[in-house]
Amino acid sequence: MLDQLIRNWKLEPNKAIRIIAFGSSNTELHWHSLGHFNWFSWLTASFREWIGRHITTINQGINGETVEDLLKRIDRDVINYKPHITFITIGGNDANTGMALDDYRAALEKIIDKLYEIECLPILQTYYCPIYEEMSETFQKFPEFMEIKRTISSERQIPLIDQYKYFSALYQNEKNTYSELMLDGLHVNPIGNAIMGLIACRSCYLPDPVFLDIKSENEVQFYLDKMNRYLKLPPIVDVNHHEEVKKGYRDYFEKLQQ
Repeated sequence: MLDQLIRNWKLEPNKAIRIIAFGSSNTELHWHSLGHFNWFSWLTASFREWIGRHITTINQGINGETVEDLLKRIDRDVINYKPHITFITIGGNDANTGMALDDYRAALEKIIDKLYEIECLPILQTYYCPIYEEMSETFQKFPEFMEIKRTISSERQIPLIDQYKYFSALYQNEKNTYSELMLDGLHVNPIGNAIMGLIACRSCYLPDPVFLDIKSENEVQFYLDKMNRYLKLPPIVDVNHHEEVKKGYRDYFEKLQQ
């Protein structure tokens, strides 16, 4: 379903395509991003590089929000733009405030229903894995919130980007290494965001992001290799001219630095 939709977009370069990211602080691009791309920035660049510049993305993340907050502003921040797909990444603040799981699921399903009403495809996304030792006792139910997304995805045949299962495998096996991807107990740092973006790209059938700085690429690859030890990441999406595109950008980048 998602694969074919994205293939069709590439064949329709004169059609304006709108993509929205809907969520809380791990979606919002703000000061806490430390001047770096977050996961949706990496995904945006890949959509525009590999599908076309007719793709427009809108970041509608707001720090501190729950699924009920999203539902309150969905008309203003999503429906009005008539997007073709919307990524929904929510659940951390819900768990932290002790929201009932049934209430979380009900609000999430209402968001999905409202998106279907405008013929927008919802894409559910789980979080990375928090550092549970730094979180409150209430927050320990967080995996159950992520499981609700998996259940809804299965029941309603909705695409799911399951970041949690990949990140949690590293967390469970190498907690010290995992902490190097985190800004604090609940948020990933720029490298963690790059890995999230890469997983999102592969889940959307897009080639990996182009990292212009070889040092950054090597750092990301180091943690990808670690993660792959415990759970295989989504497969790389190959395109014939990926290396040619990367070389072109890198050559230009190197000239700027001279």
